[in-house]
Amino acid sequence: MGTIEVYNFLDGKNLCNIFASLIVNEINKTFPNANTEITVVNIRNFFIVRGRTTSDVVLNLTNILIEFLKNYDDEDLLNIIRVIDVINYNTSFDNRNMDIEYHSDKLYEKEKLDIQEFVNSHVKDKLYFNIKLEKTNNYLYFDCLDSNVEKVKEIIFNKFPNYKIIKTDLSQETYVSDRYYGLSNDTEKLYHILLRYITYNVFSLGISKELNMKLYSKYRPCEIDNLNSEFEILNDNHTVRTNWLRSLILDVFPFNHKDLSNSFDISNYDSSVEVLSPSDRLLWEKLDVVSEMVLL
Repeated sequence: MGTIEVYNFLDGKNLCNIFASLIVNEINKTFPNANTEITVVNIRNFFIVRGRTTSDVVLNLTNILIEFLKNYDDEDLLNIIRVIDVINYNTSFDNRNMDIEYHSDKLYEKEKLDIQEFVNSHVKDKLYFNIKLEKTNNYLYFDCLDSNVEKVKEIIFNKFPNYKIIKTDLSQETYVSDRYYGLSNDTEKLYHILLRYITYNVFSLGISKELNMKLYSKYRPCEIDNLNSEFEILNDNHTVRTNWLRSLILDVFPFNHKDLSNSFDISNYDSSVEVLSPSDRLLWEKLDVVSEMVLL
């Protein structure tokens, strides 16, 4: 991957993901065990929240976002935020036909995390900037407030002295939250966590440095196991045969919904922490199945 694009956690897809998580959390508080699927779309200062939930409690989404941003942002920005709520409340729906793809590249993720920590570390000083790193030609594009251009440029140069640093405008971009962050807990979300759990263990053992996986089932999440789901590994650049690795994963990891729930109690989990503190130990970063993998 020749391009790495990183936004501070108060901008871009990061803020969409945080906002989606905050909404799911609030729905869970006002209507426990609600089934929810929402997406947040950001176009400059406008946020469009669409989706559906079994909850019949209509939320003030603007207040949810403002209460979060009050911890970081200036009042000027808070006054121009607009949120459009197109969530379908009190709607029943069936969670059949789960179809998840997850891709992770160990070296890319490590480098991106380093840049994310660098960008986030300056938020406390009210320096909000975003970076687009093009490694193939050593160009680095950044965006920030006009009043901070020179200061931000100097900070970036100290971190990336071998890159040609160019100010650009990313304000016209449209950002969409990842599906994972807008899902209620203890349903399909558990299987997104499973794929991250698999990746962490496989990478830790050095079996592979890249995983591109697909998990499909026509059953409800609560009915899924390793017999009625289709799990595939779509890339072949591993230190072992792909078919063998796939069989190992199906044998060792908990695809059964009940077992997965016991491994990861996410009934009150707040996934926004993954965006706010990505360098902290995350929920799925545990090596409790490594001994079984080594034996097999």
